[in-house]
Parts: sequence; C-alpha cells; structure tokens
Amino acid sequence: MATAETWQPAPSLPPPRIETGWIGWARANLFGNWLSGLVTVVTVPLIVWAAWRMLGWLFGTADWTLIASRPQQYLIGLYPTELAWRPLTGWLLVSILFGMAAAMWGGAARRIAIGYGAVTVLLGVLPYGLFHEGVVMPWWVRAFILGNLLTLGIGYLLGMNPKTGRPRNFVLGGIAIYVLLLLILIGIPGVPGMEEVAPRRWGGLMLNLILAVSGIFFAFPIGVLLALGRRSNLPVVKVLCVVFIEVFRGVPLITLLFMSQVLVPLALPANFPVDSVTRAAIVITLFSAAYTAENIRGGLQGLHPGQAEAARALGLPGWQVTTLIQLPQAIRNVIPAIVGQFIALFKDTSLVYIVGMLDILEMGRSIVQGNVQFTDNGRENLIFVAAVFWIFTYTMSYVSRRIERNLGVGRR
Repeated sequence: MATAETWQPAPSLPPPRIETGWIGWARANLFGNWLSGLVTVVTVPLIVWAAWRMLGWLFGTADWTLIASRPQQYLIGLYPTELAWRPLTGWLLVSILFGMAAAMWGGAARRIAIGYGAVTVLLGVLPYGLFHEGVVMPWWVRAFILGNLLTLGIGYLLGMNPKTGRPRNFVLGGIAIYVLLLLILIGIPGVPGMEEVAPRRWGGLMLNLILAVSGIFFAFPIGVLLALGRRSNLPVVKVLCVVFIEVFRGVPLITLLFMSQVLVPLALPANFPVDSVTRAAIVITLFSAAYTAENIRGGLQGLHPGQAEAARALGLPGWQVTTLIQLPQAIRNVIPAIVGQFIALFKDTSLVYIVGMLDILEMGRSIVQGNVQFTDNGRENLIFVAAVFWIFTYTMSYVSRRIERNLGVGRR
C-alpha cells in the first residue's frame, strides 16, 4: 500500500551577496545607475586625495604650539590667572546639570554626559595645559578639573531621586547655577578672594558661552510672548509686537551691536551701571527673540482652527486654549527651526569682536598678530576655533534630533 508523502516547503535561499553587506550598499547608493557610477568614480578619488592631504597637514605639517601654549586665553580671555579658580568653580556647578540630565532623560543626555566626563578626564590627566602657559599643570587646577567627575556623580544622584529629579527642579537649578556663576565671575567687593573683575576682561570661550546661554534662555520666552502678541486681537499689543519683530529682523546684528555700544549709553545716565557685555547680551537676546517669534507664529498658524473651537466649546478659557492646546503643538512642530535659530545665535556671539570684546575667535586672532613666533599659525588658529564651534553646534543638533524622534515630529 502506497503511503502519502508529506509535502515540505523548499528551504529559503539567502539573498544574493551583491544585495547585502557593504557590496549591496555600494551598489544601491554609489552605482545604482550609470550616472551615479560616473559621479562616484570621479568624486571618490578627489575626496580621498583631499582627505589625505588634509590629514597629512593636520598630523604632520601643522604646528599646534599656539593652541598648547595659550589655553587660558582661549578659555577665559584676560580673566586674572590668580582668580582662575572662580571659572573652574562655575565649571563644577555646570557639571551638576549634566549629571541630572543624564539621570532624568537617559539616552542622548546620558551619552553626552559620558562624553563630557571622558573629556574632563583627558584634560585632567594632561601634563601641560589649562591656566598656565608652558608649565606643568598645578595640582589645584588638576583637582578642580577632575572634581567635575564628582559633581557629575552628585548631579546624577540628584536626578535619580524622585523628589529632586523633576524637570521643574532642573530648570530652577539651572537658573540658580547661572546666577551664581555670574556672581562668582563678577566678584563681591570686600570678600577675600572675590575681588571684582570687570566684564570687559572676560573673554575666550567663556564669553561665547555666557552670551549664548543668556540669549537662548531669555530669547525663547520673549519670542513666545511676541508670537502671541502678534496674533492678539488687541490693536496696540499687535502693532507693538509687529514693529519690534520687523525692526529687529530688518537690521543686521552688527548694526545693533554698534548701536548698543554707541547710541544706548547716550540715552542713559552717565553713571548707569550697564557694562558692554550686558548690552551685547541684551541685543543678541532681542535679535534672536524676533526670529524665534516668527518660528513659533508659523507653528501656531499651522494648527487646525477646529482644535481651538472645540476647546472653547468645552468651556476652556482663552489662556488655557493657548497654553494647553495650541502652544505645545506649535512648539513641537517647529523644534527644528527653533534649534536652528539657537545654533545661529551661538555662532553669532563671535560678532562681538566688532565692539572690542575678546571672544574665542578674536582672542586667537590677537594672539597670532601679537606674537611674532605665531605669525604663521593663522590656519591652525582658525581650524581650532572652527572645531570648538562645531562640537557645540553638533551637540545641539544631535539633542534636537533625539527630541524630535521621541516626540514623533514629522510623523502622524
């Protein structure tokens, strides 16, 4: 008697090797058609040749003595060397925020904190470096730098605590640390070791960061208020907001910086205590707030009006409709534009050299022009400054992309 044979499917064959791995990637992206293959054949050798020349110059011909011999000036400008412990103390306080962010949000924040800690260790173990030119780093400077690992851990523990690890506490802590940092840098007359240091002596990367943080922190809420005011039904409020936005968007930032240093003092009393750094920070903030307002207004206009009508039908007052329904969605939709504006703000801080401030770019230029031995190191100076700006801007862009991914920006 014949037995029925059981049917079994044929085993699945693996995909062709030319469609997987790096061979498949190259075929799909570099040699997908004859035009793509031609462009690849022409450009890849040029890119390899340029990269080889650049790497050969960076690690062979380039002279980085300029950067290694002037770390203090690149970081804190003309801030007194004997008071360098004060910027270092502010650095310790900032590390607390990195630790809290790593514990509270994890993911990208944790990776950034790990990279921040790795850089701190690297700077702390270098034999030469910060705040002393050409000599071995003093033990107290090394202790301050490596102490950031301790404050980073303290911040992580605070972020892990359910009572302290809240976004509201993080924001309030950031504000408190920022105010305390400014107080430490300026000094308190009459207190030993806290001699007053005029803001005109601030410089280097410290000046860029202070101006950028001030601008970002204040420009965002001001921009939100301006965007809401421009959409207001009150004619006076709307006209004032429109005039403010159009004036600051229509005038170059360089012109506004000149006006803040030349024209604004004419309108103030002779002994009015507003230094040049404060005036520059105010102008940069207002300039960025005008662009931020237009970004947020675009997000508000992109919302369907039926949402506001439904909220009003449920009995919600106007301020709740704006703050709970419209504004969160608008900000979520324009995160790329807002972060792009903040990145532009950080880069625009280098323009303060026009009004006599020694930011990191101007400080490097003055070192090159003021020392005969560094006359030929202009390229090294510019590449170093560009790398510093790129690190900060790329970090901001990376955090923005992670926030967009978590919030589902661009996806329904």
